[in-house]
Amino acid sequence: MNEIWNPEYETMSRAELGALQLKRLHMTLRWAYSSVPFYRSLWQKHGLHPQDIKTLEDVQRLPFTTKSDFEEAYPYGLFAVPLERVIRIHTSTGSPSSPTVVGFTRGDLNTWAELAARAGTAGGARSHDVAQITFGYGLPTGALGWQAGLERLGATVIPASTGASRRQLRVMRDYHTTVLVGSPFYALRLAEVARETGVDLSELDLRIALMGGERWSEDVRFEIERRLGVEARDTYGVSEVMAPGLSFECPARDGLHVSEDHFLVEVVDPVSGHLVPEGVEG
Repeated sequence: MNEIWNPEYETMSRAELGALQLKRLHMTLRWAYSSVPFYRSLWQKHGLHPQDIKTLEDVQRLPFTTKSDFEEAYPYGLFAVPLERVIRIHTSTGSPSSPTVVGFTRGDLNTWAELAARAGTAGGARSHDVAQITFGYGLPTGALGWQAGLERLGATVIPASTGASRRQLRVMRDYHTTVLVGSPFYALRLAEVARETGVDLSELDLRIALMGGERWSEDVRFEIERRLGVEARDTYGVSEVMAPGLSFECPARDGLHVSEDHFLVEVVDPVSGHLVPEGVEG
């Protein structure tokens, strides 16, 4: 079974990947500098110009963008394109008073669907699957992101949203759901409602659970797999940078893969802001 959606990018050598990352980093920095006054001003205060970032390691020279920066720019102050090019808006699940607003162009949505298709493929979803999405539809990104990715890989998507657990179980039974998409603790809630209502989960067609949206543990994974009879896969992302699709598990289930052709990841000391060595918590 092929667990790779886009071999061209997902199986690059480290040298090829590094060259692509640097090319895309340069493009992004030039665009931000020319299109977003906030970044131009911030970098000038630190004596930086995009051309000063010559290597991937030079990213450490860039100042952080903070939550307060987003709050001061609310709602559209950090957009890098005119609003008429933005065809969808999502927000983070952070502070209700001033959530982080994220605008997506048509090109952004295409990239996002590709990355979510990667996550779904690595998680075991295929074109013959029926995927039931139990994330809430709305301003957070989980539901629509998974819908786009699973549709991109050819699966049949049921946009069930969250709640109404008895109805969810009936939909699973009647529509022969094979892939459950949602949060780990809602998956356990479905298992509990099934027990309370006499639904025999072993008679369903479920085989995979693509989990995200909250922290969970190996103990929780074990319970989901035991009670629902599925293989549960982990995913991670944040609304600000195309979640789902940022990182995800493959069949090895030995940590999360990052879509490194689109994201540069740093692990930093939360106090000093400096990079920490491999194996050190940050």
